[in-house]
Amino acid sequence: MPTPVKCCIDSCVWVKYAGHFRTATLLRLIIENNLIVYADNYLLGEVHDALIVGFSFTTKEADKIIRSISPFIILNAPANIYRISADPKDNYLYDLCIQNGCRYLITIDKELLNDTTAPFIRKTDAWLKRRKKRSK
Repeated sequence: MPTPVKCCIDSCVWVKYAGHFRTATLLRLIIENNLIVYADNYLLGEVHDALIVGFSFTTKEADKIIRSISPFIILNAPANIYRISADPKDNYLYDLCIQNGCRYLITIDKELLNDTTAPFIRKTDAWLKRRKKRSK
């Protein structure tokens, strides 16, 4: 079996899948692509809040999504060091990736995808689907 690949999945990707009741699809892609996913409580809080505000989930429903995600991630709160991402609210993602040695950041945020100075590879969730098919 190939070596697992470390990555971080941006909250917007989690919300995209969870908000449309497709969390299981994203979790399956994580397994099929042999990913080790890092997150912190801030990222999970963003997912939780976005589901409530943007998708009208109840707190109980959002809690259930977070519980379903939790076994598929490693919670590791990084130190707040990175200060030069294009959008300051994304500095924590850079810290997550850098401090956990992640090779990839999976995101749908155009600003992050276009940041050529990021010290990790930025890919979309569509890339996960294509990557899975190539490995078969």
